[in-house]
Amino acid sequence: MARIVDLIREGAAPASIMRRAAQGGLSLPAVESIEVLVALAAHPEFAKEAELTLANWDELSLIEVASNATASPVVLVHLLRFHACRPAVVQALCENPSLPIDELETTARLASAGVLRAMAQSRRVCESRRLRELMAANPAAEALGPEPAECVVVVEPPESDRSSESIVSRQANETEQEDGEPFELVAATDGEDDELDKLLIRVKQGETITESEEVEQLSLLQRIAQMRVGERIKLAMRGNREERMVLIRDRSKLVSLAVLESPKVSDTEMESFASMKNIQEAVLRTISSKRNYMKNYGVVRALVNNPKTPVDVALPLIAHLLLKDQQALSRNKNVNETVRKMGARFYRMKSERKKSD
Repeated sequence: MARIVDLIREGAAPASIMRRAAQGGLSLPAVESIEVLVALAAHPEFAKEAELTLANWDELSLIEVASNATASPVVLVHLLRFHACRPAVVQALCENPSLPIDELETTARLASAGVLRAMAQSRRVCESRRLRELMAANPAAEALGPEPAECVVVVEPPESDRSSESIVSRQANETEQEDGEPFELVAATDGEDDELDKLLIRVKQGETITESEEVEQLSLLQRIAQMRVGERIKLAMRGNREERMVLIRDRSKLVSLAVLESPKVSDTEMESFASMKNIQEAVLRTISSKRNYMKNYGVVRALVNNPKTPVDVALPLIAHLLLKDQQALSRNKNVNETVRKMGARFYRMKSERKKSD
C-alpha cells in the first residue's frame, strides 16, 4: 500500500485526506507526519494550513526527525529553512549526514547568537572552514559573550591542528588576567559523594589525616593550590592522571579545558570526565565537540546520562545510543525531562521498527 506522502506527491490523495493531514489530524508516526506536512507545504490549496501546523509542532518531534539519518533531505532542508530559530533543532540538523553541508551556509551567515552557539557544538560544522568563516562574520557572533571556550569553533581551526605549546601561547592574555585567582574546586551536586570536598572539610575542621591514600590526595591538593593559573594550565597538559582528575574540576575554565588538550588523556579518562557532575558545563560542551573522543561510545552514553550536560548537547546524541541504553535513559529520573522523553521516543521508534522488520 502506498504511503500517504507518496499519494500526495503524485496528486492521487483525496482532498479530505490532505485537509486532515494539513491540520495534523492523521494518526501517523512523527517522522511521517512531518514528511506529509512538508509535502503539503508545496500544495497551492493546503500550504498555509500545513505550514501553520508544522510551525506549532512540538520541538521533541522536530528534533527526532532532524536527527533521523534516513529522513528525506527535502524534509531536512525544509526544517532548516523554516525552523532555523530553534537552536536544538538546528544542532540536530547540523549533525545529520543526510543534510548537505552547504545547506547550512545561509543559517551560519544569518543565525542568531543562540543558534550560532548550537552550531558551534557540531562536529560537522567544526570541520567546515567555510561554515566557520561565515559564522565568524555573522554580526550575532559578537553577542556570544565572554566565554570563548564554548564558541571557540567559530573562530578557531580544528583542535587536531594545534599543539599543547600553541594553546598555552594562545591563552597567554587570558591567563595573565586571572593568573592570581586562587585554586578552587567546582562543587559537587547535592547528594553526590565527593571525596576531595570531604577531605578538605575535614582538614578545615582540624582533623588529622593519617590514611596514606588520603595523605597523598591532600598533598596533591595543597601543591596545586600553591600554583598560579598559568602553572596549573601547564600541569593540566603535562601532568599525570591523578593531577588531571583534580584539575578538570578547577573553577578556572582555562585550566579545566586545558586538561582536555593533554595528549596523555586516555579514552577511559575522557569517559570519566563525561560522567562527572562536579565539572563545568563548558567542559562537557567541549568534550562533545571533540571528534576523536566522540567516536568512543562510552563517552557518548556518559554525556547523555549526565544531568550536568546541557540539553542542547545531549539531545542530538540520543539517536546514537543503543536500544537498551535508550530504554535505560527513558527511565533515568536524574536527567532533564526533555532528554528523558526524547530517550523514550527514540526507544519506541526503534522498537516498532525492529518489530516490523
